[in-house]
Amino acid sequence: MYDGNLGERIEKFLKHNEGKDFKSGDIYKALHLKKHKRRDLEDTLRKLRQKRKISGKNKRYYLDASALSQEYIGIFDARPLAQDRSFAFVLRDEGDIYISREDIMNAFDGDEVSVGIKFEGKGKLHGYITGIRKRARERVVGRMEKYQARKYLIPDNSLLHSDFEIYDAGEAVPGDKIVCQITNWGDPDKRLLPGCKVIEILGKAGEPEVEIMSVICEYNLPLEFPERVINEVSELDDGITEEVINHRSDLRDLYTITIDPASARDYDDAISLEKLTEGYRLYVHIADVAQYVKVNSALFEEALQRGNSYYFPRKVLPMLPEKLSNGICSLRPDEEKLTLTVISEYDADGYILDQKVVESVIESNARLAYEEVDDFMVNREHDLDEDTQKLILLMQELSSKLQKTRIERGYLSLDMPETEYIFDEEGHVIDLQRSRETESHQMIENFMLSANEYVAVTLSRAATLYRVHEAPGPDQLDDIKRLAGIYDFSFDLSHTVNKAFQGALESLDTEDRHRVFDRVLLRHMKKARYDIVNQGHFGLALQNYTHFTSPIRRICDLVVHHQIKALIKNSASDNGFVFSRSKLEDIAVIATDKEKLADTTEREVDTKNKLLFMKKRIGEEYSGVVIAVKSNGVIIEIDKYPVSGIIPISSIKDDHYEYHADYDTLLGIHKAKSIRLADRFNVILVKVDDDIIFEIKDK
Repeated sequence: MYDGNLGERIEKFLKHNEGKDFKSGDIYKALHLKKHKRRDLEDTLRKLRQKRKISGKNKRYYLDASALSQEYIGIFDARPLAQDRSFAFVLRDEGDIYISREDIMNAFDGDEVSVGIKFEGKGKLHGYITGIRKRARERVVGRMEKYQARKYLIPDNSLLHSDFEIYDAGEAVPGDKIVCQITNWGDPDKRLLPGCKVIEILGKAGEPEVEIMSVICEYNLPLEFPERVINEVSELDDGITEEVINHRSDLRDLYTITIDPASARDYDDAISLEKLTEGYRLYVHIADVAQYVKVNSALFEEALQRGNSYYFPRKVLPMLPEKLSNGICSLRPDEEKLTLTVISEYDADGYILDQKVVESVIESNARLAYEEVDDFMVNREHDLDEDTQKLILLMQELSSKLQKTRIERGYLSLDMPETEYIFDEEGHVIDLQRSRETESHQMIENFMLSANEYVAVTLSRAATLYRVHEAPGPDQLDDIKRLAGIYDFSFDLSHTVNKAFQGALESLDTEDRHRVFDRVLLRHMKKARYDIVNQGHFGLALQNYTHFTSPIRRICDLVVHHQIKALIKNSASDNGFVFSRSKLEDIAVIATDKEKLADTTEREVDTKNKLLFMKKRIGEEYSGVVIAVKSNGVIIEIDKYPVSGIIPISSIKDDHYEYHADYDTLLGIHKAKSIRLADRFNVILVKVDDDIIFEIKDK
């Protein structure tokens, strides 16, 4: 154990012998320590080095003022610790630093830390935490448990690699989901857990609403709008004057519909379409949110802080207050609404002849759900009137031609179904289904892509926000090529990279192979982001692309709307583009970070719902397909539900298996059996805690 008095003696000894180095045994003898202090000496030497009081190399210790002044700064990454590894990393732009578990002090994931360097080996820096510069969190969310009269918080966040001791539980009882204020960060050298006190009781752990609230609290998502925002919204007039209409293109006579998910309440896009003598005229109407949310207003600043709306099952945290998102701006049927409309003229083959964007006013004639449109298009029973049927058939005709040109261009269509939750009246999940993209989704996507691309091209003459998706790098392409050879699918790079990906997707000849390798291909692509530097969009095979069609729920689209409106009005402000380049750079970072936050929180809620659902099914048997192979086991996605879990390698008894990373395979060393991607198994659900655990019944 660390001994402060002993530490002072060590420092004095090394200072008196500055310029010399000593083994721990030399120091032990020099200080005339007793035998029982030998372990304390080792712990204290390590702690002094962590605190940058002394230096150490090759198990020799010394005082070196110049070496102790060197310091690296980075962000502590505890993901390996969360996976029961014995190390972590400190992330830096110049390169990550490897940190052994014994050298992490009391750092937690996301903390800004200072790092000392032990040595450099195989091109990797090995270091130790010397101090915590800034904590990533002040609160922690989790489940309260009691053990031998002491109360503990078990964190929801798996990246927090330690439980917390609760010093003040208030009214909380074991089994409650709670929010705690962190009071101390513990001391691993003294085997002291970090401590906290309860500041909020969310409810009983396992209740669906409570679990969603726990994620909201963990990531500090905004539940309420500030008073200044509410005041601004209350002053907005939801009526439209004739003066406003007179300065816009009046498109109220066009037959117009919206198509959205059945549960949607914010309708920010609508479609009109006319058949011309030799082609089509498409109208993509987007809610004119910028008319109401002015730059520099409290509304705009709040939208910028939120970045986007957050969508959870049965709960939405909107970017804009409900009066705007579900009322004034929502393109509800039989209501006059202000819009920005991209008007596109196509020839008979679906190629663009001309496009423009106008400020407009519309009145939607019908609000449709995707399911209704699909029912009609596949001749199932429906309740659509004749005008709507005619419009959908015309939309279907144009969409099929646009889809063909997208494929020719190199567009990548990955089969990545989402999870659809079925709830009972109390909000508990009673079924899980795979929600796939249907023809109606594809139809709307084709029209939105056309509008987004046109707006990006129009704004490209000056600084704007682009939706950027870079092509995979050489290492990613080499790895796909390796997998293609092992798993027998095409990946021909003799043409364009887009064509190579298209060829790979086309060569996957079974549903199982699509379930596995569509994911693999996606993991080998880079993450899309927002940027003011246009680097094209690889997945869509477009050189110019931005987000324009969802201003109710995304800050990028709202910013782009302000730019387009200024351009339409020939505003002199910054050449008609409203925002400075530096401001756009800041917005791009915020929009990207908030999108990642939305993805993370929505994924956590998704995981919680699946864990709760599967806990009731322990002992049941399922068939499934291997979607990933790892050193500790294989990940299998079952057929009945969109749920995946792990088969631990230790539970596979028919051979002793070893992981071969080069082949993404587990190989049995005695019977030469193998477990590979896309293998099928019948499994039994044996355990559900933080993971879903299966065991193999038969192959």
